[in-house]
Amino acid sequence: MPKVKSNKPKKLTFEELLLKIDLEELRSFVRDQHQGNRDFGNKFLLFFAEKDPSIDIAAKYEGMLHQLVRQHSSRGFMDYRSTFAFSKEVQPILDIASKALGQQNFRDGLVIVQASCKIGLDVIQNCDDSAGNVSGILFQGIEVLGHIAQSKTVSPELLEQLYAYLDKSLRVKTWFGYGDFGYEMLKVAESIALRIEPASFLGLLDHLMKTHVDKYDEYTQARLKIIKIRILESLGRTKEAEIMVAEHMDVVEIRQGVVQMALEQKDFQKAKRLIAEGVQIAEAKKNPGTVQQWEEKLLEIAQLEGDLILLRHFAKKFAFDRGHVTAKYYQLWKASFPASEWPITIEQYIQSVIFNEKADKNRSSWLPLDQVLFRRLSPILILEEQWERLLKLLPKTPDEHLLASIHPYLAKRYPREMLGFYLPILKVSGDKSSNRGEYQELAKLMKKVKQDIEGSHVAIDELAGQLIQTYVRRPAMLEELGKVLGKGKARI
Repeated sequence: MPKVKSNKPKKLTFEELLLKIDLEELRSFVRDQHQGNRDFGNKFLLFFAEKDPSIDIAAKYEGMLHQLVRQHSSRGFMDYRSTFAFSKEVQPILDIASKALGQQNFRDGLVIVQASCKIGLDVIQNCDDSAGNVSGILFQGIEVLGHIAQSKTVSPELLEQLYAYLDKSLRVKTWFGYGDFGYEMLKVAESIALRIEPASFLGLLDHLMKTHVDKYDEYTQARLKIIKIRILESLGRTKEAEIMVAEHMDVVEIRQGVVQMALEQKDFQKAKRLIAEGVQIAEAKKNPGTVQQWEEKLLEIAQLEGDLILLRHFAKKFAFDRGHVTAKYYQLWKASFPASEWPITIEQYIQSVIFNEKADKNRSSWLPLDQVLFRRLSPILILEEQWERLLKLLPKTPDEHLLASIHPYLAKRYPREMLGFYLPILKVSGDKSSNRGEYQELAKLMKKVKQDIEGSHVAIDELAGQLIQTYVRRPAMLEELGKVLGKGKARI
């Protein structure tokens, strides 16, 4: 039977409908929306603000943002969930700022970001920002400020206006109390300062150093000193910079700079003396991470000087730091010995570990000695490719995690032994599994054993069959183990 053509008119797309509307109809629609929707009216005025120079854009955007804060807050606090909705509604405003920059309209972009940052800073002090939504608003706003600062077409007057805003904002200590906002704003201010306001920026840094003096401000103080030294050097005021460096050698980065200079001049004795002092300062502050940084630098110097004793000391220390083996330092330690000496050296170390662990009366009783020795020595045996010894080191009843650590090395070399370790683990896992996820993990391991261990297919299939027969009322297990057997759903 032939199809009857429908006389129903084709539905217009949004763009097609828009082109059919004349100007008066469109204006009438906008007027109606404005009367019934205050938010629409604000957005309309802001979008076309450039048509009316009398519009106070800053006030309008602040008003909109305040309204969003009230809408998504309760008793002055914005909870975790509400920060998502708030951030989503603020995003279009930040997009307008970015669009303004793209059109070289830096004035409006700056005004919008200033309003967003002002409100964002208020909100972040009274919200649960665990998801970083409000932080994202602030960082995005500061990023826009950075784009304005770096633009080659921005006017000197607007650049001065931006610097004045940054100078005023950075004097508010709150900017440094909730993340890295203050430090990011300092970067923007520094990028402008050398062009227009170097003296003012130095004054700002001095002010911040005087106000950030709490016991929690050590990091901020260090950053400010580093920036000031950098600015003084850029301005050619090297004498002042040198005096400041000498006065603040307790700052790690400043001391690192002096050490690096000594190394470039090949003054190794001076570098080692500076590092020794740095270690003492770090130990007094109970900062082991900084101590290790300095010791790593001593290792670097030992390599430069060809100091075998110092090189071996630190390479060995870092190779076995905190019970873990770091291959990079292990290989460095090994390379410092002639090939003929190394087997004796590493065997002495292995025996010392065994002796000390057996003699340690304070060792935690929850971890058996064979497991302790395996965790400490197996990385060494792997690096030395002592496969038979690694197999013998394995505890008699290893768990799945221990087997996983040696599987890539021993599965193909010792298939019978490795299968013997896996089967009881798989049996226990099958008995204990009770949900789809656990059945899938069981099946995944079974398939891995079949794939990697030669001659394991029959034993694994038999075990899968036994589990299927035992747990006939677990359909999810039957389905997953059926995949191990190469079937769809296992049949009983």
